[in-house]
Amino acid sequence: MSCVTNKKALGACNTKGLTTNSSSLNFAIESFHSKPVNTQVSKFALNGHTVYPLADGGFLVSRFDYLHCAPDFESFKVFAKRLGVNI
Repeated sequence: MSCVTNKKALGACNTKGLTTNSSSLNFAIESFHSKPVNTQVSKFALNGHTVYPLADGGFLVSRFDYLHCAPDFESFKVFAKRLGVNI
């Protein structure tokens, strides 16, 4: 089987070809796929905060010039409760 019939570039026989997703993110966002995390992030967004996922599973919350780093989801919820943005 040649690469030309599979619509792949020459020399790219062992790749996925045109189906390769090169726009995937380089940090861990698997934790954003759970409903409680998505709900909490959307509550922050409705109150004007921006939440960034971190590679180690934590969250970075920002608003204006202020930043808060939460190392895990539990501390993220505690911070939300202090701000009155809890679930």
